[in-house]
Amino acid sequence: MKVLGKKRRARSYLTALTVAALAATAGTAATVSAGASSGGTVTVGESTTLSGSIAELGQTGLQGVQFAINAINAHGGLLGKQIKVVSADDAATPATGASNARNFILNDHAVAMFGPIVSSVASAEEPVVTQYKVPIFFYISNDVALLTQDYTPYAFQVVPNTVMEPRAAADYLAHVVGKKKVTIGTFAPNYSFGTSTVAGFIQALKDLHVNYKLVNQQFPPLEATNIAPYLSALVAAHPQYVFNAQFGGDLVTFSKQAAQYGFFKHTKVIAMYSRYPLQSLGAGAPAGAIGFDRAPFWALGKTGMNGTGMAAFINSFKAKYGQYPSAWAIMGYSAVQTWAYGVKKAGTFAGAKVSAALSGANVPTIRGTLNLRACDHQANVPEYVGTVSAKTNAKYHLRLWNSVFVAQAKDIMLTCAQSKKLRG
Repeated sequence: MKVLGKKRRARSYLTALTVAALAATAGTAATVSAGASSGGTVTVGESTTLSGSIAELGQTGLQGVQFAINAINAHGGLLGKQIKVVSADDAATPATGASNARNFILNDHAVAMFGPIVSSVASAEEPVVTQYKVPIFFYISNDVALLTQDYTPYAFQVVPNTVMEPRAAADYLAHVVGKKKVTIGTFAPNYSFGTSTVAGFIQALKDLHVNYKLVNQQFPPLEATNIAPYLSALVAAHPQYVFNAQFGGDLVTFSKQAAQYGFFKHTKVIAMYSRYPLQSLGAGAPAGAIGFDRAPFWALGKTGMNGTGMAAFINSFKAKYGQYPSAWAIMGYSAVQTWAYGVKKAGTFAGAKVSAALSGANVPTIRGTLNLRACDHQANVPEYVGTVSAKTNAKYHLRLWNSVFVAQAKDIMLTCAQSKKLRG
């Protein structure tokens, strides 16, 4: 009878909210403890990259976080309190990110942290949140080391990590090339995300027995303004496929400069052709390139994009911001839902109790139910892959993908034993 009561409350919330999934979170979580306070506000923080060539990720991710917080506040807050978001630009610099996090916790009394983009910044923030027992939710930064080598019980990842994402791309490529021998090049920013993502892709090719030859690898600095020397070396190697681990504005720059070399005539690029690069490139988007993305809005209805309220969120977000949500906004929204679920389940904002409540939990979100594995706090989220279309999508009026392949979490995740082994 108690279970039925919770489901009925959840359904009533779903009817009441425009963006329904947060209500489902509130309705299905555990009852608030009698000692929970009410009234006033609590603060959450996000240190992320808000300037430079990858700023779109931080800006739209922050929009997703704020959108979720606004939905909570509009319907009574959390444990009777209104939520306030404080944010700051980390300039993609680890020391700045750590300083921002400490400032949010000590001066703003933040009870949770979200972001950032760059995995090295995330790694610098982990010791800070651990020291003060504040949970942090990674929804863009995704280096596998964050939940293995740098493991802390206060960190959660609701994004495919740097093992999962390249495995999905490699799996798709394996289906495309079959047993044919192919030449491969790689291009990635020279920091932890880039190097580990490329290494994951190459390892996945080996695991899948793809018949390939690695002909060239380039690692320009993150946000490099001049990539011509790196691109020239890659072009000269004549690879049939290039795995590119750039994103946002950096990928747009690469694509424009590569087109000037006529690169796409003989080479297919495998890259994160998500909403922003495709929208920015327009007719210049390389048709036939293989795109991968963590939560593309056009995968609506497929596994990992089929939770209660997803369609409503997409429509409401577009109405507010004038454009469809990026994957970063979708994942930011679900990261807030995850934290809110933990708070409701624990009946408190106390970080240690919230983190314990979320370990191993099944969390209802707009993306679907996310299981946060108790062994490492990695969410069981899929990755999406497809080929860039030569035509404008009739429904969304953007150049997107011809179709969407869903790489299921069970097929691309490390096992718990493998994850713990990496922890050392």
